[in-house]
Amino acid sequence: MFSMRPRWGFDWHELITGVLSLIAAYIVVGMPRVSLTAMSIVFGFLAVLSGLTTLSGYTKLRDFVGNWAVAALIFAIIDLLIGVFFIVDPSSGIVVMGYMVAFWFLLDAIERLMVVGHLREFGTGYFIASIILDILSLLIGLMLLINPVVASISITWLISFYLIVFGVNAIILAFARR
Repeated sequence: MFSMRPRWGFDWHELITGVLSLIAAYIVVGMPRVSLTAMSIVFGFLAVLSGLTTLSGYTKLRDFVGNWAVAALIFAIIDLLIGVFFIVDPSSGIVVMGYMVAFWFLLDAIERLMVVGHLREFGTGYFIASIILDILSLLIGLMLLINPVVASISITWLISFYLIVFGVNAIILAFARR
C-alpha cells in the first residue's frame, strides 16, 4: 500500500563525499610532508583566531570575573605567539606536534599504570593485559619522544585511517539509500 517513509534514492552527495575522502586519505599518506605542513599552518591560524577571540572579549570578561581575566589575557597572547610560530615556521610546528603526541601517549600510559590495580577485581587476565598494553604504550611514547618526526607522521596515518573509514561509510550510505 502506501508507505509513509520518504524515499531517498541513490545519494550522489554521499558517494562524492566518500570518494573525495578516499582521495584525501591517499594524498595524506602519499604526501605526508605536505599534509603535515598544511596541518601546522591550519593549527597556526586556529591558534591566532583563538587568541584574537579572547583578546576581543577581554574587557567584558574582566567585568564578570575581575582579575582572573588576566590569565585569559596571558593565554591569548600565548595563543597568538604559538599561532604565528606555526604559520611562520611550519617545519618546527610539525616537530612540536610530534612532541605533543609523544607526551600525550606518555601521560596517558602513566595515568593508566597508576590506576590499573582496580582491574584485579574483574580478573587477573584483564589486569595483566592492561599492564602489558600500558607498558607498550609507555615504550611507544618514549620512542616518539626520542623521534618526534615519527610521531608527526603517525598523525597523518591516523587522519588517513579516519578518512578511509569515513569515505567507505559514506559510499555504503550512498548505495544503502537507493
